[in-house]
Amino acid sequence: MQQKKLILHYKAYIPIILLGIFSFLINYHYGFVGIMPMDNTVLYNGGYKVLNGYIPFTDYWLVTGPLLDYLNAFFFLINGVSWKTFIIHSSIFNLLAAVASYLLFINLGLSRVYSSLYSALISILFYPVVGTPFVDHHSTFFLMMAFYGFILAVNKENNFYFLLIPFLFCLSFLSKQTPAVYGLISIIGLMAIYCMYKKKYFKKILIFSIFGTLFSFLFLFIFFYLTNINFSNFFDQYILFASSIGDFRFSNYNFSFIDIIIKFKLLNIFIVILFISLIKMWISKKKEKKVILTILTVIFYSFTLIFHQYYTLNQNYIFFLIPFLCGIIHVFNEKIFDKKYILIFSIALCIFSVTKYHLRFNEHRKFNELEKADLSKAVNAGLLSNKLNGLKWITYIHPENPEKEINNLKEIIDILSQDSSKKTLITNYQFIASILNVHDNSPNQWHHPSVSFPLKNNEFFKKYKIFFIDNLKKNKVDFIYETIEKEDTITELILNKDCINKKRLSDMLVKIQIIKTCKDFQ
Repeated sequence: MQQKKLILHYKAYIPIILLGIFSFLINYHYGFVGIMPMDNTVLYNGGYKVLNGYIPFTDYWLVTGPLLDYLNAFFFLINGVSWKTFIIHSSIFNLLAAVASYLLFINLGLSRVYSSLYSALISILFYPVVGTPFVDHHSTFFLMMAFYGFILAVNKENNFYFLLIPFLFCLSFLSKQTPAVYGLISIIGLMAIYCMYKKKYFKKILIFSIFGTLFSFLFLFIFFYLTNINFSNFFDQYILFASSIGDFRFSNYNFSFIDIIIKFKLLNIFIVILFISLIKMWISKKKEKKVILTILTVIFYSFTLIFHQYYTLNQNYIFFLIPFLCGIIHVFNEKIFDKKYILIFSIALCIFSVTKYHLRFNEHRKFNELEKADLSKAVNAGLLSNKLNGLKWITYIHPENPEKEINNLKEIIDILSQDSSKKTLITNYQFIASILNVHDNSPNQWHHPSVSFPLKNNEFFKKYKIFFIDNLKKNKVDFIYETIEKEDTITELILNKDCINKKRLSDMLVKIQIIKTCKDFQ
């Protein structure tokens, strides 16, 4: 009898193990297929910088979360600086998202088979669409965990989750400001609703939430203390300047409800079904408040990510919500609908949608802007360095001739390796410094003008220019190298023309001499 119980106990872990293996491997596979130079390598370089003792916001201007630089540094410390280690990082988070979803579905009463199915489908569309560690995905992961925690708090009537939720939002915010802030606003609203009908739990919820918030602030204090991050720089770059970009987008974007419906049409079908479920449950004689609040939470969670996606400049990545929403519909189908045709329709549409977006984003690498590229032309990036071995190199910049791009990069690496002077490297190919085993001395983490750093028409430009010049002075830089095919360089957007003397060295490399007698350096 005891042996039978033991067997059943271990059998319960088999779906988790299989799901974990699948979700890890699917991201690991697609993380090696194609590359978008800036977006896929910037955090690689961030981890490399932190590993070598450089400090975000002090040694380089940063508008996205510092947490990923430290997480990547940790993985590099454990397993060495390589593309393989980089993809292991994102694959582990894909695994965690899948397993957490499975445990949520199980706790809501869904069978192991269906819990495994929906969680596997979530893992297909969560991290593999980009493959590499990415700020939006990490921020969304911690946001996901916070909403999952709230759902479990409601259904299990376990107030301990309210201790964890503030900390999860803290991690989400340290990954990227949005969608963390949007999610926090949603959760606060949901907690207020929950407290209205669970008045006897109000004090406990409040106490756990306050302690969770205090613990989060303590974590932030320790994080800033151990990393030596200058809080003033953090506030200027991560809060004030980043907020100005958000304000500009909101003021210049024309919100269109029709556009949202069309852009997320398949996702919206599942939200409509949940709305119908919510209405049916609300008007029914037997109002199950847990069910109502759970469905409302799922809708809030979906709207939070849709709102974030609508105002972001990145490719769409939130279609993993479709299997999640389908799983929630499945959980409550029998309690709300008399017949199974809604469920059958939902499952069929879910499988169709996941297949569609899997082909578009995973197989064709749409997120990396390679949808129209012939991926069979990709070459092994190991030709550049053993650290990149296994990466199938093809970019949207030169999709027709990736080998030529590799050869151009080889030439750049050769030129840089022969220059022993103090130099700064500004490049979209942010693995070059790690290949040369040097620091790039770049004043920026990202190189998107006006988005990653302010330009002359921005109120923060003067402060940024001082930061840029101080960085060059501190590192005693004489030359700036930029990998760019156009003639206009990033340096020219910041320094006056009398401060620079530029010379093209190759098709993709410009060398800029800093003239330190100019007014900017006085």
